Amino acid sequence: MRANINTVENAFVYIADCNLATVTYLALLKRKTKSEYKRQINIAQIMVDCIQKFQLNPEGTRAESIIKDYNGSVKDWSKQDEENK
Repeated sequence: MRANINTVENAFVYIADCNLATVTYLALLKRKTKSEYKRQINIAQIMVDCIQKFQLNPEGTRAESIIKDYNGSVKDWSKQDEENK
């Protein structure tokens, strides 16, 4: 995706995907600060909400899966990683 950053839309979707990667990383940690984990989920949720609100194209990113498979819920999506550690 990084090579395709040539618009503000692409940049926003890329940054959202990076934040979602952080959520995945934190979910897999055995010892994590729960408040930081929740904060990152909240940030990611705002980004996914904006992707939907402004009808940005999240194709090929974690946001695409969240929107399609988890009804746009980052919290529900993050539970898969918590359960798989």
